[in-house]
Amino acid sequence: MKLIPWEPDLRTIVDRINGEDIDLQPDFQRQEIWPALKKKRLIDTILRGWSIPPVFLVVAKDGHMDVLDGQQRLAAIRDFFANSFSIDGAATPQDDFIESLGGKFYRDLDQTQRRLVDNHTLRCFKITDYNPDEPSELFYRLNQPTMLTAGEQRNAFYGPAREQLKELVALFESLGNSKTTLGFSNSRLAYDDIIARILYFIEQGSFAKKSTEKVISQRFKSREEFSHDVFGATERAIRIFSDAREFAGRVRFNKASSLSWLLFYCRWRGASHDHRFLDWFYHVQEEGVGHDPRVMLAVELFKDRSSLRVTDVSSVVFRDIALWYAYYVGSPNGEIHADIPMYVLETLDSYLSDGQWDEEKPDIAGFLQHQIRPAEWATIR
Repeated sequence: MKLIPWEPDLRTIVDRINGEDIDLQPDFQRQEIWPALKKKRLIDTILRGWSIPPVFLVVAKDGHMDVLDGQQRLAAIRDFFANSFSIDGAATPQDDFIESLGGKFYRDLDQTQRRLVDNHTLRCFKITDYNPDEPSELFYRLNQPTMLTAGEQRNAFYGPAREQLKELVALFESLGNSKTTLGFSNSRLAYDDIIARILYFIEQGSFAKKSTEKVISQRFKSREEFSHDVFGATERAIRIFSDAREFAGRVRFNKASSLSWLLFYCRWRGASHDHRFLDWFYHVQEEGVGHDPRVMLAVELFKDRSSLRVTDVSSVVFRDIALWYAYYVGSPNGEIHADIPMYVLETLDSYLSDGQWDEEKPDIAGFLQHQIRPAEWATIR
């Protein structure tokens, strides 16, 4: 099988599609599924002069070409030339030229602008001299996507916020946090994702807000760096957590529990060298018997909410309450070193002090759902 490079301009490509020299719908292809927004982003990419992935075309003996890979891209280009959708002038990053074209269809472009689109070249590969099974094998290999994680997506956002994040992740790893010590690695930029959320939460002053991937990514697309206070608070939390984790020995964490411990240490007001609580908390989890049943319920709540809906607001809040309640009831320190609303701890303590654990385990999550005021609880000062 031979792959012959071909770089036609878009006008040539569209003419060949309209003339049925290029078939966008061979039998093995799916239907055209791209929504208008995705089509607009492709045209925006072209208008900015950026490259797009190459297209693969299977050439028949009569010169007719079937699209092996790139159907959705070619359909979007064809539709733009057919005036099926307009240019998005508000596409990010902001660009004065793109903004000036906002709302225009292909037919509305002046001669210079239209020429810019017409003459844009598209990298293609013509597939010839193939055995019957070779194009299908190439199609299979080209269409085995690896979905990018949130951390991997944000890693492509260049700017001061990303540089701060990379600095903090480097610190996190330099302090001994790894797959061996934590229980999970940074192979898919999991550490980047956790620390990005911490930076976002501290800047917002609360973790009682929905922190969707889109919202956090939008912050990292911004050209503004995080303030010195936000950066410093995150750095401090990383250092305390890392020391406490090392002191505790072989404790297994995941993204959810790591996020919650970092949030815990963001509001820690005790001595930075006092690491007994993390070690004590996980010994309670391991030993079970002989400990205050209220603490055991808090530990169980933390464990449960670390394994499902890990970034859901309620799960983040419940895990946080579980940590602080265990600290409030059974901490070896004997006092709270944080700016947190004591009414929740005291109300929960009253609820769990009536002996219900002897007969029937209380539904702590259900109780908190009705008693807690998340916005007040989840304030980061």
